[in-house]
Amino acid sequence: MRWLVSIITLCPTLGGMASCAELAANNASGCIGCDSNSANVSVDQTTTFIFIQEGASGSFAKDSSGNYTLTMNDVVPYTVFFADRPARDVGFAPNDKFLKGFSFGDGNPANAAIILPDENETSDMVIVELTNPQYNNTTGTLIYTARELKEYSFESGWFQDQKSKVDASIPERFGRVVLVIDDCACLFFSDSDCPGNCRNSCWSWKHLGCLECGGCCSPGGWTC
Repeated sequence: MRWLVSIITLCPTLGGMASCAELAANNASGCIGCDSNSANVSVDQTTTFIFIQEGASGSFAKDSSGNYTLTMNDVVPYTVFFADRPARDVGFAPNDKFLKGFSFGDGNPANAAIILPDENETSDMVIVELTNPQYNNTTGTLIYTARELKEYSFESGWFQDQKSKVDASIPERFGRVVLVIDDCACLFFSDSDCPGNCRNSCWSWKHLGCLECGGCCSPGGWTC
């Protein structure tokens, strides 16, 4: 997991948002793989991203609804975004702006891996859906509602190399934690001509959010 930490620590030391954003491909929309109106891009042109958050400690406690509350303490105040091969574009966004621009809605929640690295460079990992993010910049606390997944798929190819590390559970309380969030999901766009107005979305480093792009979602495979 050393590469995750290296990415997280690299961007803040560059002295500002623009320094890392310049490492990403630049176009009029700021959407990697999208053209100027981000509406005429085929699905296979879209670069996929993962989003990385890190905390010094945390907890994963079951609540009365049967879901979990994921709490991360002393959180790095930036979310790193990192493009899959071959693009390998990298940048970062302040947590409050990322949480506002990304989709954590109940209709198609973001998939994520909760990873607990240890000193021997092994890790515990569970896969969850994330909703209802709450971030306190003053205390450095980040809270999500999480639902543990037994069946899942990831947009990003990153996860294909990590499947063997998934565990049945993780401790209720733990030390250092890395959260790896999957790419933008199929979303509802009211002006879309797709069935159910469900259209692919892709990450925009310029707007720090998920924008309409790509085309209609895979038939029968997605809801929004």
